[in-house]
Amino acid sequence: MTVSKNVVSITKNKGGRPSLEDVPRRNEHLLEVATDNFIRLGYNATTLDRIAIEAGVAKRTIYARYPDKRALFFTVMRRLSERRIFDDLSREDDLSLRDGLRKRARLMMDRGLTDQDLAIARLFMVELVHFPELGKSLWKAVEDEHGANMTEYFRSHQRRRNIRPTNLTLLSELFLFNIYAFTNRVALHQRDRPTDGEIDAYIDNMVDVMIQGVER
Repeated sequence: MTVSKNVVSITKNKGGRPSLEDVPRRNEHLLEVATDNFIRLGYNATTLDRIAIEAGVAKRTIYARYPDKRALFFTVMRRLSERRIFDDLSREDDLSLRDGLRKRARLMMDRGLTDQDLAIARLFMVELVHFPELGKSLWKAVEDEHGANMTEYFRSHQRRRNIRPTNLTLLSELFLFNIYAFTNRVALHQRDRPTDGEIDAYIDNMVDVMIQGVER
């Protein structure tokens, strides 16, 4: 991931502080620079001094928002986990359950197998040893953002009697877990991106197994 090193132009009040309108933009730029550093350098090699210089802010500005590097790192990782994937997809559509799940799985795969997301996954796996609570926090973010959407999608098919009565939240977790299992395996082994044929074959097998267990 490459983040522009250009210093963001901030409108300042007479006292030297950024205007209220610029505060969100300034914080967004700070988080982008921090994300770039954590991904490129890892947690230990990243310093708040370096982030402050590249973001064009004083270090005290960082401390005003985040008490320490750990808090900034957690914010960065949670922000990455909360990125929306399904915004352009309706929670209810006219596709068959199989085709709808394939479409959603492919959308997640295409995002998860980018160079940026594979680098993020590697960073997460390395730092999970030092911050075990990070895993629980990030999975909660994934469930809140993507799990709720998938649960509603399964519920729409249950209303159409395509799915027998079952635990839809658990079904959503299994769907997400199988997607991340594939992308994390690619990240862990640092292999080349799988071919479209390999991705589609995995998705087809995963979806077929899931459907066999829940279809009426």
